[in-house]
Amino acid sequence: MSEITNPILMFIAIILTIIASFTAFDLLLLVKTARQNKLFLFLGSVFSLATGIWITSFFGLLARNMNVLQSYHLSMVVLSWSVGWVLTAVALYVLHVQQTTKLRIALMSLFMTAAVLAVHLISLRGIQVHINYNVLIFLVSALLTFTTFSLSFWLLFYAKLPYQHIWLKPLSASFVTAAITESHILLMHTVILPENGEQFIMEMNADLLLYLMLVASLIILGSLVVSTTLISKRLSTSDSNLQDIKLALDQSSIVAFTDRKGIITSVNDKFCEISKYSKEELVGQDHRILSSGYHSKEFFQDMWKTIGSGQVWKGEIRNRAKDGTYYWVETTIVPFMNRKGKPYQYLAIRNDITERKKAEEQIRRQDKLAAVGQMAAGIAHEIRNPLTSMKGYAEFLQLDEEDEERREYLSIILDEVERINEIVEDFLVLAKPKAVQLTKQNIIPIIHEVLTLMEMQAEHKGVELHFVCEQTQVIAQCDRTRLKQVLLNLVKNGLEAMPNGGDLYVRVQEAETICISIQDTGIGMTAEQLQHIGDPFFTTKKNGNGLGLMVSFKIIENHHGRITVTSERGKGTTFQIILPLERSK
Repeated sequence: MSEITNPILMFIAIILTIIASFTAFDLLLLVKTARQNKLFLFLGSVFSLATGIWITSFFGLLARNMNVLQSYHLSMVVLSWSVGWVLTAVALYVLHVQQTTKLRIALMSLFMTAAVLAVHLISLRGIQVHINYNVLIFLVSALLTFTTFSLSFWLLFYAKLPYQHIWLKPLSASFVTAAITESHILLMHTVILPENGEQFIMEMNADLLLYLMLVASLIILGSLVVSTTLISKRLSTSDSNLQDIKLALDQSSIVAFTDRKGIITSVNDKFCEISKYSKEELVGQDHRILSSGYHSKEFFQDMWKTIGSGQVWKGEIRNRAKDGTYYWVETTIVPFMNRKGKPYQYLAIRNDITERKKAEEQIRRQDKLAAVGQMAAGIAHEIRNPLTSMKGYAEFLQLDEEDEERREYLSIILDEVERINEIVEDFLVLAKPKAVQLTKQNIIPIIHEVLTLMEMQAEHKGVELHFVCEQTQVIAQCDRTRLKQVLLNLVKNGLEAMPNGGDLYVRVQEAETICISIQDTGIGMTAEQLQHIGDPFFTTKKNGNGLGLMVSFKIIENHHGRITVTSERGKGTTFQIILPLERSK
């Protein structure tokens, strides 16, 4: 075996083979994801990789002895490249025809090893040199080539590594080049090349050598340019599509990305708009920053179990904004999985459904009010007649009764009769939706009157009353008596929610609507209790009948307004009365 006499030529061959392998892998990965031109990309990858194998074989021979050109037959050049091309095509077809498995990696490596050995052996036959077959060297060469190919293909196509690793394709291309090169070097131990006339042949065939190098370089660079162009086009198209999708999402939805632990990594402008937080305040936090306390721990455990298993989760969540207001979002959480089948980030797409939830709640309350109203209409008058008789006879007996114990019993009867009568009055309010007489009223004096009436009770309970309003006149279409009844009911409820004292704030804000808020610092309500507020006969008070709030909701509904409730256990409750604004003239 002769030693390498032209290392520069061998170095150029290795560099060209690395470029060819890299280009082939680029095209192969495009085949896996492309929707069009799959055959063109596949043939390009085969062409590039087969050319790389032939370059190492042919230029490796020239690097050892230029005399090979003297006896090299053109037909053998074509044959060696063609055989290498066919075997390479079979190898890559085995990889892409179905899902990649270890067996297919082994078969691909086997065919690639056969391609390398065939190209080298045909090239040696083409220069008509004596070959000393050494079985051990041949087997060692085949085994090393097979192993190196297997490692390269395993890294690129089977290992649980994302393609975006910048070192993956260059490393695999280097392994392939190493497999081709070491096979050539070991096989060269089995041949004897002629040594005379080298200078003459070098001079005679210098132009031919340069021509062959130029052609090979153009082939490889052409493939590289094609692959780069296709990849750039794909990236440009993908980037354009992503930008369009991002624009559409940003315009229509609330979007946030989190890492696998739920830490927020990115939010869009709509997220900031609805949550009242800035991007700087949100990024690095988890979604507990928006927790409203409405949902149970089991609710979120189920959500994490779903997305942690790679499934899409859909549901409705109530969040709390930075300013303390609550809003509802319809949420879809999409997990992004890595090659190991584990989530590495999540995309949450939300849509604001606050108004829809308010409408649903309004309909739910109206249905309940209608049901109770129908019942009230049927029984209220029937109850009042016997109540009147009971009350009259009890008062008559009380006049003539001298026994103090009996008089006390009669007083209890009269109190309970009066309590029943009040419940019947509440029923009648529900049964008569047109009972209110709406006139233009300044609601500020009504609120002052209510607070004045409740001062003694507030002082007795250790509660301080606060009234906050910048205007002295806020005009609304209302029934003074009925609105006063609602305010008294809500303020009284607030006082009773603070058995150990506290503060009760009544605020009036005037914008597109009139908002009267009654906020206490009492015990608050649980999420489950909050869901039943306004339901018939539901109460959180020991001696309540569960109709006061229902009547209040009905009265405000008849004012063409609505009542909203927010509460947090241990922090207090806020009722908001929303009324249409009547501009004063």
